[in-house]
Amino acid sequence: MQETPDGSLPRNDRESRAPRISPAATVLTLAAVAFAVLVGVTGPRLRDRVGSVQQDHPLGDLAAIAAMHEARAGADALGGRERDAALARLPDLTEATVGRRGAPDLSLAGWQPDDARNVELAPGVMGTMVLYRGNGSAAPLSVTMLPDRGQAVRYDGFGRAAPIAPGDEWLELLDDGSGERPRAAYALADGRVLWIVLAGSRGEAAQVARLLK
Repeated sequence: MQETPDGSLPRNDRESRAPRISPAATVLTLAAVAFAVLVGVTGPRLRDRVGSVQQDHPLGDLAAIAAMHEARAGADALGGRERDAALARLPDLTEATVGRRGAPDLSLAGWQPDDARNVELAPGVMGTMVLYRGNGSAAPLSVTMLPDRGQAVRYDGFGRAAPIAPGDEWLELLDDGSGERPRAAYALADGRVLWIVLAGSRGEAAQVARLLK
């Protein structure tokens, strides 16, 4: 090995002894940095998304619990519940759940209010249920009004949950396994109120749907 007059190594020898950086290592390093940046940016959003999914409420579950409250209301009526007094308090009931929204007028379809109560369909999800009689039907019809906060979801054919947006409708038959005639559950969102209707048939649900829109 030769030295230059000033005692330093020749240029070729310095280059040969300098550490060489592998192109593959460079690519891996840049990829790791990019991934770290991506996690830092999207991590909070992913946490927010998981948190919101945990608060979603399937419409089928809400309707099934509404059916339980409807059955309980029927038992209370047989037990002597003062339904007229409950109807007189209806403005206060709706004020506590969906604001100053009166009970829907279903008289054009032959239904008259018969009872009312506030119900809890999920933890912290309160609504006002109005029960109707008439239209020549022995079975009641109920309409439950909930605040439309975009938390209600429905499932597509692939089992994917999708929020019910303003203007969306949903219809499903509820079968409690007792062998009795299933209830038709209908839901409509208008951006302020989520309406859940329980009727004796799809036809009755369709009548109410036309009056709610």
